[in-house]
Amino acid sequence: MIPTAGHPHVVAIRDREEARRTMTELEVSGPGVRIMDEKALFRVMRVRDLDVRAAGILKQEMLSRGGEVATSRAVYELGAERANCLIMGTLAQYGKLLPKLRAQPFGLRALADSLEAVLKHSDGGRPSTHPGLDLSLRPVVMGILNITPDSFSDGGDFFGSVAAIREAYRMVEEGAAIVDIGGESTRPGSERVPLEEELRRVIPLVEALAGDLPAPISIDTYKAEVAARALEAGAFMINDISAFSMDEGLVDVVRDAGCPVVLMHMLGEPGTMQENPVYGDVVSEVYDYFVERLNYAVDKGLSEDNLLIDPGIGFGKTLRHNLELIRNLDTFRSLGRPVLLGTSRKRFLGEILGLPEPKDRVHATVATSVLGALADVDIVRVHDVAANAQAVQLVRAVFPHNSGEA
Repeated sequence: MIPTAGHPHVVAIRDREEARRTMTELEVSGPGVRIMDEKALFRVMRVRDLDVRAAGILKQEMLSRGGEVATSRAVYELGAERANCLIMGTLAQYGKLLPKLRAQPFGLRALADSLEAVLKHSDGGRPSTHPGLDLSLRPVVMGILNITPDSFSDGGDFFGSVAAIREAYRMVEEGAAIVDIGGESTRPGSERVPLEEELRRVIPLVEALAGDLPAPISIDTYKAEVAARALEAGAFMINDISAFSMDEGLVDVVRDAGCPVVLMHMLGEPGTMQENPVYGDVVSEVYDYFVERLNYAVDKGLSEDNLLIDPGIGFGKTLRHNLELIRNLDTFRSLGRPVLLGTSRKRFLGEILGLPEPKDRVHATVATSVLGALADVDIVRVHDVAANAQAVQLVRAVFPHNSGEA
C-alpha cells in the first residue's frame, strides 16, 4: 500500500538543531519549537555495574516520566548486588529524571552527573581543545608521513629528506590539516627501532618543515626523548600508540609542553598484538580503557583539553573487532574528547575486499572515512589525502549542522 493520506514519512532527527529546523519548516510557532525540541530526540544509554538498589530506583523514576529502563535480572534476584541497565527516553524525559536522581542515594547523584555529561557530548557538543588545534570543521584530515624503510603500506617511499619534505607540502595542498610524521613502523610483527635511529629520521625533517609548513606537525611516537626533541624542533602534537604505557616519561614531556596528544588503544604491543587478540565486548573494553587512560593523564597534570582518543583499528583486533568498533564509533563521543579514526590501507580492508596490496585499498579507506564522518569523528588519519579530503568535504556539505559549517 502506498501511504498517500497525509503523506506520512519517517524523519531522521539527529540533534536539537535539526529538530528545531524541521519544526520551523513546518511552521510550528517559536514557543512551540522551544518546548518540543527535546521531545523529538530519543536517546538510549547503557549503564553498567550499578548498585542493584540504584537500578531499581532508576527504573521507577524513568518509568514515571514516560521512559523505560531495561534491567538485568539481577535487580529481581535475591542476593544480587550489582546490575546493568539500558535507559530509553527523550531528552525531555532525561531532563526531568536527572534532578530526581540527584536526590537519591546509592551512587545515583554521581550517575546523574555522568548521564548529563554524556547527553551533552552526544548532542552535537564540540569537545574543548588546545587553542592551536582547530577541529571546528570535522572531520579534519591528518596526513600520514612515514619516514621508515619498513612501514606496511609505504615503507621506503619517503625515506629521505627531500622526498619527505615534498610529500608534506603535497599533503597540505590536497587538504591535510595536520601532518603526522612517524620514524618507526608499528605494523603487526614489527620490531622496535633504536632511539638514536628514530631521532635521526625524525628531527631533521621536523626542523626543515617547522615554521614554513602551513599545517601543524604531529609526531607518531611513544618515546619520551623523541617527543621532547621533536617538540623543541617545532612539532605541535604527539600521537602515542601506547597511551603512555610504553614509556611513562612521555606523560611528563606532554604535560610540560602543554601540547595535544592522541591516546590510542592497543592490545599488547606491535610485535605481538595480532597473535589471537581476544575480547569479551571489544567496544566496552576499549571504552573502559579510555576512561582509565584519560583519568591517568588528568591525574598526572595534563589538561583535558589536550587529550584526544583513537580506538586503534587494527592494533590488536581481529576483522570482527575492527568492524564492531567502526560500527560503534559514536559511542566514544560519550567521553567528551575528540576522536581520531585511523583505518588507512589497513589489512582488514584487504581481508574484506580481497586486496593484498595496501596501496589498492584507497577506495575502501575513503568509505571508512565517510563512515567516520557520519559518526562525527574529529580526525581521519590517512595516506591518500586528496581522495579522503574530498569525501569528508562532501559529508560536511550534506550534514552541515554536524560539521560546524551550519
